[in-house]
Amino acid sequence: MSVRKQAAPAGEGPGSQSSGPRARLHSRIAVVINTLVGGALGAAFGAFGNILPWLLGGLLLGALLGLANEALFQRSRRLARWYKLRTVILVLVESLVALYVVIPAMGVYEATHPARVPVAGSPADLGLPYEEVVLSAADGIHLRGWYTPSQNSAAIVALHGAGGNRVQLLRHAQPLAQAGYGVLLFDLRAHGESDGRVFPMTDDSQDVAPAVAYLQGRTEVDPKRIGAVGLSLGGEVVLEAAARDPALKALVVDGVSTNRVEDLLPLPPEFRIMYLAAPMWWLGDRMAALASGVPARPLGELVEEIAPRPILFISSGDAPEPFANRRLAERAGPNAQLWELPDTGHVGGMSAHPEEYKERLVAFFDAALLDKR
Repeated sequence: MSVRKQAAPAGEGPGSQSSGPRARLHSRIAVVINTLVGGALGAAFGAFGNILPWLLGGLLLGALLGLANEALFQRSRRLARWYKLRTVILVLVESLVALYVVIPAMGVYEATHPARVPVAGSPADLGLPYEEVVLSAADGIHLRGWYTPSQNSAAIVALHGAGGNRVQLLRHAQPLAQAGYGVLLFDLRAHGESDGRVFPMTDDSQDVAPAVAYLQGRTEVDPKRIGAVGLSLGGEVVLEAAARDPALKALVVDGVSTNRVEDLLPLPPEFRIMYLAAPMWWLGDRMAALASGVPARPLGELVEEIAPRPILFISSGDAPEPFANRRLAERAGPNAQLWELPDTGHVGGMSAHPEEYKERLVAFFDAALLDKR
């Protein structure tokens, strides 16, 4: 007896998903959903800037990807079994790409192409005498800054954070200058009034060398009494420079945490959820190395090379600074100090505890550079 096969209803067989008004409606709904998802992702990326271009770009990209996704699943018999999950699959892929590729790429681009902040103010605003200084890096880049002359034979290089300029260090320079220290504040390349369009994230210590050379050439400065203070990115630059140059005898670094993902791993138990971001950090490290031409070195390795020179680590309560600075202080040897400020935000110690901050800053350099213990 022969058995006749029944034809599958329109729109239900493999490869026939595009047939029928109901299937076409579902396809359009899928494209609309992905368009909205794209718009949401775009708006999220633009939330800290001009949101409208990001929103419109996200909507357009979401629509294009939605149409491409429909065409792919409708024409491929191998994907027919996943047809009902096609929108879920696309949104999941888009979310993973946004999280682990787009976000680190944007972070690297913003770090290597910082927006310039105008230099508004000078040491004169705080009653400090100063000289205009132009330093020349090895590659010809000119770095502009201020120098308050030394009265006690010691001098400090002061470096700002990412996207800032030398004005950020004026409140730090004031107590040091009043205590007799020479203070050299300057804008890192691609920041403030210094030359350069790109900031090399993984090889940024090159700007410190001409600053140290300048201080060594000052007749009032003892070349064996040069230190440095850095905030956030400036602190990382200071550590990188000191690992290369033993002329930096004492360091204060406020708000450093990581140069590479290795600085954060293994994570403490209370922060293990952050392992989900580890691929993003790892890829960001590789992108930064590609953009700058050389891989960064973990801060933990740098502080071990700096030891036994004294380092004062200052940490806010913002994660991952607390546990990152504890590890760095441990690896920096017996001459390292750690001052934790759990009630402050990133590099907020000077604003939250100005008097204690100034006292600690001067006392640390007095002990390290002038042997005042």
